[in-house]
Amino acid sequence: MPPDPQLEMTRYRASRRPPGHRHNRVLLWLVILMLAVALIAEAGLAMASKSPHRPKARVRRVSHSFVAHPGTATTLRLADDFALRGRITTILKADGFAGATSSLGVVDLSTATALFERHSQTELMPASNEKLVTSATALADWGSDYRFKTELLTSGTVSAKGVFTGQIYLKGFGDPSLSTTSYQTHVLHLATSKLSDFVTALRKAGVRKIVGRVTGDDSYFDAARTVAWWKPAMAVYCGPLSALSLNEDIQADGHRTSDPPQFVARELTALLRESGIPVSRSGVAGVTPTTAKLLYTEHSAPLWRILAAMNKSSDNFFAETLAKGLGATFGDGGTTAAGVKVERAFLIAEGLSAKTFRLTDGSGLSYADRLTTPDITTLLAAMLRRSDWRTFWHSLSLAGVDGTLADRMRGTAAQGDLHGKTGTLDDASNLSGYVKSANGEWLVFSLLMNENDIDVSEAHAAQDAIGVALAGSRPPGKTVWSPSPAL
Repeated sequence: MPPDPQLEMTRYRASRRPPGHRHNRVLLWLVILMLAVALIAEAGLAMASKSPHRPKARVRRVSHSFVAHPGTATTLRLADDFALRGRITTILKADGFAGATSSLGVVDLSTATALFERHSQTELMPASNEKLVTSATALADWGSDYRFKTELLTSGTVSAKGVFTGQIYLKGFGDPSLSTTSYQTHVLHLATSKLSDFVTALRKAGVRKIVGRVTGDDSYFDAARTVAWWKPAMAVYCGPLSALSLNEDIQADGHRTSDPPQFVARELTALLRESGIPVSRSGVAGVTPTTAKLLYTEHSAPLWRILAAMNKSSDNFFAETLAKGLGATFGDGGTTAAGVKVERAFLIAEGLSAKTFRLTDGSGLSYADRLTTPDITTLLAAMLRRSDWRTFWHSLSLAGVDGTLADRMRGTAAQGDLHGKTGTLDDASNLSGYVKSANGEWLVFSLLMNENDIDVSEAHAAQDAIGVALAGSRPPGKTVWSPSPAL
């Protein structure tokens, strides 16, 4: 594992003076001579450009595959946009992020050119940019209309008077969004699966009284409540992981529960009692027997809505639950390690080199995660080649409008145009996404800044300035591709 990143803050000062007038005259003649040589060289290039036998343009090859449009492989060229590269370099130096642990990559999708590369091979902590990997894998494997389920099962009988005698089971299958109406309205801002729907289902089944109890079953995932790679303090930013959860495991008092399935069972029990259906015993955690009968299945909002709620607010609980779900559905089981393995396979299939990245969780809370800026720009380009690319694109925060970018880049060329994913840890501040240039070119970019106890406000200032510069840029070259249908 690479050592903890430490950014060298570098600032440049032009304070050196010539020693005397004679040296000034010598320097002046040298400058004139250099200008003359440059003019002669430029004239020679112009004449060569008219020749039918002119040499091929030199291109910068990169280690990652890139496709400008479906079915056409293209090698990235480094565009001769010296003005844009100069502006970006000046911004990085002015804000102190020109050191070896700040990396930036900008790619013009329209012409398959790299507009800017800096420390592109440096593997850095992605922080919540890791959610780009999790959401991309989820979208590719499940599809945008996929809905998570939670099952209501019973083991018992109902009398003619509506008295149910037996056990009721609530089995979770990794729906991160199961919640109360109040939590959906005030926290998630998402209409999705509701706890009250189980009460309605039991009432429709003729149940008026329960002699027994509700059991919460989260056996679809393993019993690990956190990620092994997390620092102990990271648990504060993500509720205990579970295949059955309610309100992201946050209780009415604002504290996180230590036993998610029991918490859900007890909350459903309380809701049943409030609605006029007495329950004789308190809720517990347990495992659903194979003999239990399915009474009702609750479904979440479609995945495209789940991803928007996750990425715009950078929801760690959603991301980690999705990672485990990927492992349970497509991998070796409902574990974080299995989910990460599925994500890793997806990245490799999209052209990333297995040697350039390291994934240990689904949210980016782990300080052991590593990605390069070419990893991220390659992934962003790959998602735009998919037929459901709009789902991924719209899940990102919009500069100056919503999510974690709601208050950033307002009143600039980037407002309402730059779609990005932020990422923040004590030692990292990152921004990656899409932006359309002033002349209609589609750009993908990734800016990873790592530093011990990073100054987030300074990092945001640099990121925003670069985002605005990209939105106002006019990259050279004729547009050969844009997402279809165009926005």
